[in-house]
Order: sequence, then structure tokens, then C-alpha cells
Amino acid sequence: MEFSVEHIVTDDGIVSVTLAGALDVATAPQVRDLLIRLIDEGHHRLVLELSGVDFVDSIGLGVFVGVVHRLRPHDSSLAIAAPSAQARKVFEITQLVRVLPIYDTAEAAVQAVRDGDAAVGARG
Repeated sequence: MEFSVEHIVTDDGIVSVTLAGALDVATAPQVRDLLIRLIDEGHHRLVLELSGVDFVDSIGLGVFVGVVHRLRPHDSSLAIAAPSAQARKVFEITQLVRVLPIYDTAEAAVQAVRDGDAAVGARG
């Protein structure tokens, strides 16, 4: 599967980023740069939709950890939506589920961010 990353901003300012393909050493910089740009532009409520991600390596995981650190100084929220089985397993094995809330659907993740239930720093 070819890698892709797209994002939309909801009417209430939540950014939903959809990733597909392998998130690895070759593709992670593209994702990291997009997320940093969005955060620097003042978008501090993010949903990362991972249903199309078929592989995550340690560099890809580092992107998620870096985003958490970048968001912490702000009144921010970050949720993982609909991760593929492989991505979910990686989050569980590495214990990132203690830091990043995971939701089964994009809609549930967006609602959690909207409701303040996915605040960065509120878990673990």
C-alpha cells in the first residue's frame, strides 16, 4: 500500500489526520512535519485516524511521542482513531495506550476530543 496522509479541520477546529500505508523511517518525517506545522499554527486538538496504517516502526512511534511532548504545554487533546490490528498491537506492546487514548471509530475519537476526554497529560 502506498503511503498517504491527509487532514481536514472541523468547523470547531479539530484536526483529523488520516494516515494510510506504512509509518516508518521513510514516511515518518512527512507525518512529523505536518503535525508540527499544524500545532505551530495553533491546532491543539488532533485526531489521528490509523485504520489504513498497516505497519508502524519505532521511528513512527517516535512521531506520536514527539507530538504528545509538543502538545503538553497547551490546552490540548490528542486521540487515536480506529487503529489497524497491527497498529493497535504496537500501541499496546509499547504501553502507549497509557498515554494516548484509542477509540474504535473516528467519530468516537472526535467526540472525545470535543468533550475534553482526550486531554494530553490527563492519562497515565
